[in-house]
Amino acid sequence: MNEKRLKEIKDRKTEIRSLLEDTSKEVNMEEINKELDNLNKEQSEIEARSKVALQLRNGEIEADKESKVSADEEDDEEVEVVTKEERKSKMSKEVRSFLKYMMSGGKETRGVTLQNGQAVVPEELDNEIITEMREVSDVMNFINLKNVKGTLRVGNISAIGANKDKDGDSIEAKGGVTGDVTFGSYRTSAKIELGVGLDAESLDAFKEIIVSELALALAIEIESQILNGTGTNEAKGLFVEELPAAQKTTVKLSEFCHANLTTLKGLIRQAYGKRASFLINTKTFHSLIEGMVGTDKHPIYNSDSELLLKKPVILSDEAPENKILYGNGKRYWYNYNMAPQIASSDQEKFSEGLIVHRALAFGDGHVMDKKAFAVLTIDTTEAASSDTEVKG
Repeated sequence: MNEKRLKEIKDRKTEIRSLLEDTSKEVNMEEINKELDNLNKEQSEIEARSKVALQLRNGEIEADKESKVSADEEDDEEVEVVTKEERKSKMSKEVRSFLKYMMSGGKETRGVTLQNGQAVVPEELDNEIITEMREVSDVMNFINLKNVKGTLRVGNISAIGANKDKDGDSIEAKGGVTGDVTFGSYRTSAKIELGVGLDAESLDAFKEIIVSELALALAIEIESQILNGTGTNEAKGLFVEELPAAQKTTVKLSEFCHANLTTLKGLIRQAYGKRASFLINTKTFHSLIEGMVGTDKHPIYNSDSELLLKKPVILSDEAPENKILYGNGKRYWYNYNMAPQIASSDQEKFSEGLIVHRALAFGDGHVMDKKAFAVLTIDTTEAASSDTEVKG
């Protein structure tokens, strides 16, 4: 039975991979990631159960002694016997050691990999954090988030555009990246504070908290770099990258209307626009765009489908206000190239009963194809002296 289900899971993963590789079809990455998480979890549980069953069959381990249940407490349902090994298999020894390190404020270091005096997040936990970051940050799903360990070097990515050449002719560059791009390992730091009081029996709950809090803290910091990074000792942001003049447009606040957004869509080629989205600051979207109507007096934003002019909208508090980016986010790469390192201390906020955990993540990001993006800037200088009404 287990073998049959494992084959079904493997076949479904193959189907998903084929779906992702088919660029002609739209996919909901949030649903895909959720399904993959569930499949991986189920596969891990089946494999762990099979391993324990084999060990029991070979007499390598013994099942925990179960307390007897009185006849009054018995029911018709089958009672699942969970061995001690099965319980441990759900959380690796490395993860348990790492969590104990954090719970102890950095005092318990047995079984923990230390680097520069800080604990390295185990790969198993790191993968969960990456998955959680995708769930809390739409920007992480918008871009091409990679997890290549060590140095990632990419050369000559040419923008869309075929050359009309003959055999022997030199090939003309059509934009994009025309030289090697080496992704660095720049540090991103985040801090979380958790109360003292959890013990070893609370590891499962503590793990959920750690994954959730670290993912949120790191996602906010990395998202800020992806959008606004200077490119010096950090990723270069989408809104910082200098785009060709033909892919930039500016409009006065008093003249801003739906036609400007339509014009913005036309600044990149349809091959990019087919999978493009709008990326907008949350405040700018709600104050200037959400209630905007077209010439037919109908809203240009559909709140049910969450589409703006029939294109997805990515909202971010980290995006600059009064700027709107339109493009194919997969042409921006961010490589998360090393597991985070954690330094935990119960001294900094000892009087408040808190343990401070400082997380360092490492990565770098680059626009891989400038022709895939366009930016609209809303000029608000005139609004400083008078209240300005935005056109519908």
